[in-house]
Amino acid sequence: MVLSSDDYRVGLEALDAELADTELETTGTLPAWLHGTLVRNGPGRWSAQPGGRGERSKHWFDGLAMLQRFRVEDGRVTYANRYVHSPAWRAATETGAFGYAEVGTVPTRSLVERVRRFGRPPETGTNAVVNVLRLGGRHVAVTETPDAVPYDPTTLETLAPVGYDDDLPGDWCCAHPHHEDIAGPAGGGVLTGFTVEYGRRSTYHLYELADDSLERRLVASVPAAGRPSYMHSFALTPRFAVLVEYPLLANAVSLLAGRSIVDSHDWRPAQGTRFTVVERSTGSVVCRSTTPAFFCYHQVNAFEDDGALLVDLPSTGGEQAMHQFDLAALRGPGPRTPAGELRRYRVPLDGGPVTYRLLSATPLEFPRIAYETRLGRPYLHVYGVGTPGTLTTSFSDRLVKVDVDDGSSRTWAEPGCWPGEPVFVADPTGTAEDDGVVLSLVLEGRTRRSFLLVLDAVTFREVARAEVPHAAPLGFHGQWYPDEAGED
Repeated sequence: MVLSSDDYRVGLEALDAELADTELETTGTLPAWLHGTLVRNGPGRWSAQPGGRGERSKHWFDGLAMLQRFRVEDGRVTYANRYVHSPAWRAATETGAFGYAEVGTVPTRSLVERVRRFGRPPETGTNAVVNVLRLGGRHVAVTETPDAVPYDPTTLETLAPVGYDDDLPGDWCCAHPHHEDIAGPAGGGVLTGFTVEYGRRSTYHLYELADDSLERRLVASVPAAGRPSYMHSFALTPRFAVLVEYPLLANAVSLLAGRSIVDSHDWRPAQGTRFTVVERSTGSVVCRSTTPAFFCYHQVNAFEDDGALLVDLPSTGGEQAMHQFDLAALRGPGPRTPAGELRRYRVPLDGGPVTYRLLSATPLEFPRIAYETRLGRPYLHVYGVGTPGTLTTSFSDRLVKVDVDDGSSRTWAEPGCWPGEPVFVADPTGTAEDDGVVLSLVLEGRTRRSFLLVLDAVTFREVARAEVPHAAPLGFHGQWYPDEAGED
């Protein structure tokens, strides 16, 4: 297939080259206060071996994980990228075939092997392709399996695996746990997440993990109301955790028979979407209320308001929630819905009816906020990738900033450019919620290159960009790690 010069599918081509400490050509002026490191995660190739050799994966989410690091210091940007040497990466690279189950790709097994493994959860190789975070004092790459892959934050080298010091059950895991700083002289922080345990009666296990520990503390075990839901993220406030159970439901028999995650989930809209609210201090379920069906990958934020929780999220239909990202679909001409409409759901804590209102008609996905100060609290601004004024389009081609009070929005876009998730970085001297910059790795189809874009978060105008010497594949999520006080 010959691609046009501005086609986003350039970002679905493999990147075999790995670079270390490459200084990038920068235009514009980086803020003097911007010192730190952006680490992004996402697929690097969709074939088992470099050069397109070996077995090919079937889904965008199945590409072998590759980390990219942007170090910003004294107005300069250096870049590195490196594959995550997970068990999945090693098996694929050494054998030319995928040896572990991914979201849309499963290993080819003989009848004897299928019979031997029947009844067991899918065997995964921790292809940690989704996100990065801090875990027990370590930098780790994560996906939707319970294990994490540590890496060196300077070299991106994959380090020796670590395990949790507990026996918390779970076959699946949320790739977007929430982190909160702990007030008081002890300092530190706590990570809150959940696992999914499949079985005759599947269960969600909500847990907390202190920054200096690898022992997860069970907060609550909540039985699934029937078949378990596919939930990629969840919402958190200081008092409550909110599991939004979409009717994209796991078929445990299909999973135990060795079918892929994509093919083992069914959209059942008649069951509606359920908001399950758990009180964090007691682990009790406060309410479990159902509303007409919708789907969402990433919630924006949630906070309390007059006896209810307000939960903001980009809502879409769920019929093609996963299959629209099959590589055959992404590389084909058909439409898809990569963004949703921004809604605010009101969930009464007394179990009353759930309602919603439209916050903005601007299509939105990969939402980010001023997380450190606004998580679980009222806020004004959300940043994301967007599409033209329709929810059925080709791919996200713009960055957007939405004011959740009045629904207005600002946009950055350039012809032939395909931006990734925006990451807000606060100006340490700022006073307003949006004082800072927004960072996004942008793919430019015409030049077959990518660049790190730096926008003024207030005006949403470009202040600088740093040119990457290759086209970075379309990825997922990243985190900004500011330099500690006094760090060189």
